[in-house]
Amino acid sequence: MPTSYEIRTTAWGKMKEGGLLPIIAGFALVFMLGTLVDVAIRQFGLWQGFVVNVPALDFIDQMGLVLEPEHEKALGSITIPQIDPVYGIAVFVAKTLWEGILAFGCAVLAISVMRGGATAFQVFSGFRWPVRTASLGLLRALLVFLWSLLLIVPGICASYSYRMAFYLLADNPDWTPLRAIQESKKLMYGHRWRLAWLDCSFIGWFLLVFITWGLAGIFVMPYFAAANAAFYEDLLDRTGR
Repeated sequence: MPTSYEIRTTAWGKMKEGGLLPIIAGFALVFMLGTLVDVAIRQFGLWQGFVVNVPALDFIDQMGLVLEPEHEKALGSITIPQIDPVYGIAVFVAKTLWEGILAFGCAVLAISVMRGGATAFQVFSGFRWPVRTASLGLLRALLVFLWSLLLIVPGICASYSYRMAFYLLADNPDWTPLRAIQESKKLMYGHRWRLAWLDCSFIGWFLLVFITWGLAGIFVMPYFAAANAAFYEDLLDRTGR
């Protein structure tokens, strides 16, 4: 079996062959679109009164906490957003559906990098099947959440079992979301630990994203997606799909 280093090397090689600019540009489009949607949702919540900025000192008083004078002075101008619970749930569901559409497009783009012929606008592929791709995003999030209610470990295992669902749906857009989940579970059987090691091999890259205030993510996240696509391709070869 290829090691995490070999998987990453394969992904990087494909990116250098012509997929580097398309995947970086595609993920940049997703980031900008996601940021615009987040800002719009927040402004709508403030406009409609679903989100209220409360002074931090008032919030602390409500909690019954007592601060030193110097701490009160430091927190004097800071506000904390308080969100209406029903609105918060509605936003979570809507964003999960939205992210499912974009996750599908990212999977299509990452696979295309591995196979050649990638274009940045493939990140919008999910809008061809919005109901199916959004439903898959919601179904996967719900299943991972339900498994997490048992213990943290089952939730983590479930997230790895369903990681390939969007890649499989990208190759089989006529599948139902449930079938994509089921097939991902079958495909990942016995390989979750390999994918976990691949994730761990990116820890240094993720730290770089952190210390650069997210700037390095312009390269790291496309690279991570390409590595996951390379892992997916290896699974297909091993299972003869």
